[in-house]
Amino acid sequence: MRTKITALLGLAAVAVGLSTAQAQNVYSLNVVGYVNVTLTDGQFSFLSYPFQDVNGNFDITNTLPVGDVQTGAVLYQWLGTQWNPNNPTWYAGYGWYPDVIISNGVGFFILPAATSTLTMVGQVQQGAISYTIPTGLSTLANMVPVSTNFPTAAVGNNADNMLTWGPGQEWNPNAWTYYAGYGWDNGGNPGDSADGPLLNPGDAVFYENTAGAIPFTQNFTVQ
Repeated sequence: MRTKITALLGLAAVAVGLSTAQAQNVYSLNVVGYVNVTLTDGQFSFLSYPFQDVNGNFDITNTLPVGDVQTGAVLYQWLGTQWNPNNPTWYAGYGWYPDVIISNGVGFFILPAATSTLTMVGQVQQGAISYTIPTGLSTLANMVPVSTNFPTAAVGNNADNMLTWGPGQEWNPNAWTYYAGYGWDNGGNPGDSADGPLLNPGDAVFYENTAGAIPFTQNFTVQ
C-alpha cells in the first residue's frame, strides 16, 4: 500500500512541483487564533487552515490573504483523484482567482512568489469537532491550531497510510501505516508514535483510506 500511495502522489508531484510546509508559530490561542507560516520563494508549502470560517465562508481570498508581495503565487487543491487543473493565482489588490473553497481540516499546496509570512486568522473551534475521512486518497489536517500527534491511535482502517511532506521538497520516505489494535507506525523512525505524525498548526498530510469512510470526533477546549 505504501508503494501505491507514493506512486500516485509522486505523479501528482511531478505535475505540479510540490514542496514543504515551513516553520509555524502560533502567537494566540484564544477564541480567535492566529497562525504564522513562513512562505519561502521557490518552495512549495503543504498547509491547512486550522480555524473556523472567516467572513462567513471558507473562500480562500478570505482565509489565505498572502499579500501584495505574493502576486503570481499559485495554490494547488486536491480534488480526490487529481489536482485541480484550474489553479488559483494571487493578484495584488484583488485576491485569488479563480476563487475556491477549502475548509479547515483539508490540506493544500502554495507556491509563493516571494519569501514572506502568511498569517491565518479565525475562530478556534471548541467542543466536539466532527471529521470524516473518505475512502481513497484525501488530504487531512487538524481543525484546531495545536501541536499534537494526529489523528490518534483510535482513528484508521487496517493498512491505511499517511504521507507527510519533508524538508527536502519531497514526500517523507517514512510513510505511516495503520495496524488495527495498535495504531500508527512509521517503521520505528524518528517521531514514531501510535497516535500518528506530530502535526504543528497549519500542517497537513496525505491520507490513503483503504476501506470505508472513517467518522471520528475530536474534543477540544481552549484553556
